[in-house]
Amino acid sequence: MSFKNTLILFLITLVIFTAGCISSIIDSSYTMRFFINGTNEPLEGGVFNNDNLLGYTQDGSFNTSLDKLRPGLIALNGTYDNQPFEFYFEFPRENLNYSGIDFSVNMDDIKKVLFNASLLDIPELEHTIFDLINEKRRASGTKVLKWNDRIAPIAKNYSRTLSIEGFHHKDLEGKDAGDRLKENRIFYTIVAENLYMISGLNDTVNISETMVNGWMSSPGHRSPIVDRDELFSDGAVGVYCEKKTCYATMVFAGMENERNIQLKPGYLTFFYLYDPSYLFDFDVPAFVEIDSTEYINMYFVSGREQYENFINGRNFQAISENRRIRKFSSTVIASKGEGIIIESGGNNAEINIRLRYS
Repeated sequence: MSFKNTLILFLITLVIFTAGCISSIIDSSYTMRFFINGTNEPLEGGVFNNDNLLGYTQDGSFNTSLDKLRPGLIALNGTYDNQPFEFYFEFPRENLNYSGIDFSVNMDDIKKVLFNASLLDIPELEHTIFDLINEKRRASGTKVLKWNDRIAPIAKNYSRTLSIEGFHHKDLEGKDAGDRLKENRIFYTIVAENLYMISGLNDTVNISETMVNGWMSSPGHRSPIVDRDELFSDGAVGVYCEKKTCYATMVFAGMENERNIQLKPGYLTFFYLYDPSYLFDFDVPAFVEIDSTEYINMYFVSGREQYENFINGRNFQAISENRRIRKFSSTVIASKGEGIIIESGGNNAEINIRLRYS
């Protein structure tokens, strides 16, 4: 079973800066100066007028002639601290009445323009998103997810795939989240996946909160987070960022099963360790823990047919058996179709069974 929903959030900001004129025009030459407001640090780069390259600054200044200028926009395209930037400035017709103009940029605006999401602490961001997911689960009264180190690289790799192939739950080969876990021999009973893409980032955006709040506002994405039926036990977040865009993949997986049963004296029950309907082709380690209020007999068997033999008085074969026990805990290697028969003794028994796959 898979949840397949898509959520995309774009944050796009266009900043247009104003400027101050220098003096009244006295000849046909025109000087532009580009600098950081407050420090007067010069800005270097190519100067454009309405997308036409005029030339390049020297020590923050650029000289040209009036006949090359047109009203509209002036752009400076350069680098600062080895990071590329492009600033746009309004250039109305009245500015042509002067011999020059000063263009200044605030340092805060430079930080926004130079923001490069690929330089973020990605592991910290991934775990922050995961922690926020668990906060939402606690608030909903749901058990928190366990971070799964085997799922984490799969989620991260798919976030990178999103940046290349486009924003879809299936890759170009048609494989979904369940297929990706299966390829890596990860056993699960249920899987879901939330995706997020956020663009136009700057240092004022709280990426983790934006993503989690976005998922929570979408019913399809909210469902595996609040997880009313507690289907999911494990998960991981993988994030890939480039320039001003981040992609996130959150994978939810069910890798535990817990049940409580009551058996009357002399009664039997059977449950699968490895349901034959699951589409896996590999054996799986399963941690089995059983607590009973009364003595029980427990038999590991190759399939349900052995249970049918048992209840019908026919000869049955057990892989292993444990008699007159109240507690059991061990890791077994389960093959498809294998299960456990539990037989109660002379008293009513309340039995708690917990399975965890790895």
